[in-house]
Amino acid sequence: MADETPRRFDSRIFLGLVLIGFGVLFLLDNFGYTEIGSVWHYSPLIVVVFGIQKLIKAENPQQTGGGMWLVFIGLWLFVSMNEYWDLGFHETWPFLIIGWGVGVIWKSLGRPLPFSSKGTLT
Repeated sequence: MADETPRRFDSRIFLGLVLIGFGVLFLLDNFGYTEIGSVWHYSPLIVVVFGIQKLIKAENPQQTGGGMWLVFIGLWLFVSMNEYWDLGFHETWPFLIIGWGVGVIWKSLGRPLPFSSKGTLT
């Protein structure tokens, strides 16, 4: 008899539920039961939720950096799409380059130095 282990709630299940939710919202919008325009403005916050989930599950600095990157991208999209503080995509795209640079530095801090076996100066 196969060993039955309970399934964990992982990111794929969450993504599936989010996709089903958006599909239902779009379907209701097509049938005229709801207005999705206001909901669509909050869609980048889904990326933020994925980032927070990744931060909670992070087991190393690279995973933490990946979670931080998702939170950053989601917040950037949210601000840019809704033009908060009069900031649209045209004004905020340089933040992506800055975030990329921070990510490169974060990744390099999570690795041991190449001339040391334990990551400390010898």
